[in-house]
Amino acid sequence: MNQNNMSTQNPSLSSHRPSIPAHLTPWLWAGTGLVTLALLFARVTFPELIWLTLVLCVLLLTGLSCLIVQNQSSLKSRTTAYGVNSLVTIILVFGIVGVANFLGSRYPLKKDFTQNKLHTLSDQTVKVTRSLSSPLKVTYFGKVAEKEKARPLLDNYKALNPKFEVEYVDPDREPSRAKLAGIKKYGTVLLTFGSRESKIEDLSEEKLTNAMIKLLKDKSPTLCAVTGHGEKSFDSGDAEGYQAAKKALLEQAYQIRDVNIIQETKIPDACDAVAVIGPTKSFLAPEAAALKDYLSNGGRAVFAIDVNLKGSEYSPELVSILESWYAKPLHALVVDPLSRMFGVDASVAILANFNRSQAITKDFQANCVFPFTRPLEILPNVPAGLTVQWLAQTTPKSWAASDFKQIAKGEIQFNPAQDKQGPLNAALTIEGKQKDSKASRNTRLVVFGSSFFATNQVSRNAGNLDFFLNSVSWAMEDESLISIRAKEETPGKVELSQRAASAIGLLTILVIPALIAVAGVSIWVYRRKL
Repeated sequence: MNQNNMSTQNPSLSSHRPSIPAHLTPWLWAGTGLVTLALLFARVTFPELIWLTLVLCVLLLTGLSCLIVQNQSSLKSRTTAYGVNSLVTIILVFGIVGVANFLGSRYPLKKDFTQNKLHTLSDQTVKVTRSLSSPLKVTYFGKVAEKEKARPLLDNYKALNPKFEVEYVDPDREPSRAKLAGIKKYGTVLLTFGSRESKIEDLSEEKLTNAMIKLLKDKSPTLCAVTGHGEKSFDSGDAEGYQAAKKALLEQAYQIRDVNIIQETKIPDACDAVAVIGPTKSFLAPEAAALKDYLSNGGRAVFAIDVNLKGSEYSPELVSILESWYAKPLHALVVDPLSRMFGVDASVAILANFNRSQAITKDFQANCVFPFTRPLEILPNVPAGLTVQWLAQTTPKSWAASDFKQIAKGEIQFNPAQDKQGPLNAALTIEGKQKDSKASRNTRLVVFGSSFFATNQVSRNAGNLDFFLNSVSWAMEDESLISIRAKEETPGKVELSQRAASAIGLLTILVIPALIAVAGVSIWVYRRKL
């Protein structure tokens, strides 16, 4: 009784408790709810802005503390205790879900069901990204909608290596930063590696990985194209030019320069590899000697030697050089009847068999088309220090036609007495040293039986361009620089049989509605009996 009187007589005891005016309580509840929603939005949209998350967390905790103080008298009731227990349970459930979500984002388990594996990074991208030993900063300049389109691809890279750092910048909100970076278009990506920078527009895996490769290279390898013998030109945009191949090589941090051996008197030291692509004239003796010396001293080269359908060899000197490396281009034309099934002439060989033990074609999945190719033979008794391997072969139904008069008449038939049955070697690799060589490093050669497969007109077919680029990279001992073709999105179609379509129709139109109706009637009857 006395205690009650004391409490009633000393209202000042309760006046010391901090309180908030009653009319502000609804606003406090609304503000706390808005801060909660803002926190969730910030974590989803701006996960890189840690400071924003911390500020919103402090505001949320402040709001919750004020609400607890304001309603602490109500917390003493039994009903409130049950409510608090329910609230704690809900918080625990959300906490478990949050932890699971964090683990899922940090260690994602993904499955790409698209037909062309649009959302799966290529093996080359994985290799380049995982090789990062120093931080690579990737800054994406774009609006919120553009950022969300780019995030899945960049997240795939980031998941491979924590040194792949990603930041998103809205040029409208940070115009000074975009101006300093020289950004002129939304969706531009700025890559920074040490003191080097690179910009790409219209983000794609191909562009991003190629830009990374350029930044990671201290020096751009140089491919020297031999000229002066009717070779195909890397600067020509004609059907039989190599301009498309040059463009792809430049994108992968290579430099291309022409070399006239007569003028240079030797293969320049600046050449990391030499390309001899489809010569139609003979090499002079000094040129052949210079090329032979270059190869014997650990040189790297790519040869594409065409067959002359009208007579003798275009460049017998090159054939002799290759024979010294135990690779012999046969004077014949590969005929493949299988080509007619694809609507092309039988002189276009189909390459579907690749050497999986060779780095160039280890993971090669596409077929190649080789017009006017000649078979390549590996000579016997290859010395121990030299390795000569077939790289790609024609189909078993193909054969090497050596009667050029018959070919000129268009009357090509297999002659068991003089024609060689397929499969035939259309590409070879050579690595090692010749007998008694004093070279400081191994020679690397790639030999193709045709130069037409990588021309502007043909290179876009199947895996032709990738095959050529892979070979150049291998010759330079730079296997990571391999072309990544853009993946095209094709409309997915679900084709159902008549039985499957009928089953789905029956299930959705009759069975499921009937089950729902039966369940509803059963519940109604059960409740009527209560």
